[in-house]
Amino acid sequence: MKVVIFYTPKKKYIKEVLEKINESAKKNKLSVSLYNGDKKSLQDIDIAIATGGDGTFLYTASLVHSLGIPIMGINLGGLGFLTDVRKEEIEEVFKDIARNNYDIEERMMLHISFRNKEDYALNDVVISMAEGRMIEIEISINGDFITDLGGDGLIVSTPTGSTAYSLASGGPILTPQTSGIVITPICPHTLTFRPLVVDSKSTISILTRDNCLVICDGQRKEKLTSDERIHIKKSDHSLKIIKMSHKNYFQILRDKLHWGNR
Repeated sequence: MKVVIFYTPKKKYIKEVLEKINESAKKNKLSVSLYNGDKKSLQDIDIAIATGGDGTFLYTASLVHSLGIPIMGINLGGLGFLTDVRKEEIEEVFKDIARNNYDIEERMMLHISFRNKEDYALNDVVISMAEGRMIEIEISINGDFITDLGGDGLIVSTPTGSTAYSLASGGPILTPQTSGIVITPICPHTLTFRPLVVDSKSTISILTRDNCLVICDGQRKEKLTSDERIHIKKSDHSLKIIKMSHKNYFQILRDKLHWGNR
């Protein structure tokens, strides 16, 4: 089994963690390499491991999702909803990988198209102000006009991304297998526009009325001008995420959000 490691060099503990990964891989007869920046090198990879925070995981997802390579995340960052394996668990996790003792979850991704370009997002697509002032956009779903929005922007997120920027902006949490897309306004000028959950088969169209930015997974940005249209829908392919069988989603929520703490 061939495993490729994506990592952030400046992360604290990264040297220690990479050494632990190499040791654990040798013990379990797994072939491990570091990503060298060449996407062609991923063609024969069985598993990708993102070592860092959720940003590293999202970067990894952007490269491997179309190849069908499953991803596991080792958390060296902060909250880490996607990178849910702790560095103390590396040795045990590699034993489980060698024994095929893990589950694979299919996670919805978004497909974004505008102009003659397209992109994909695991967490969210954000339409954001570009010049430090309120923007106006028009929102339609499946060709039906929904509303005009004035505010700092709009977040369109997957169930996976519902615990990220959308949650911080007052959006709901969707469990990963929920068949829905979350539309969350960012500081709307009118407080009557609340977060909205729509069917995952919906196509969300946004018409810009001002200069703004479209941002995919917080990493890839494009400047838009007035009267441009963006279309967002569920991608035809999903992302495969490796989950250890001893962990479940609600345990992760309790741990990360400190539910039940007083």
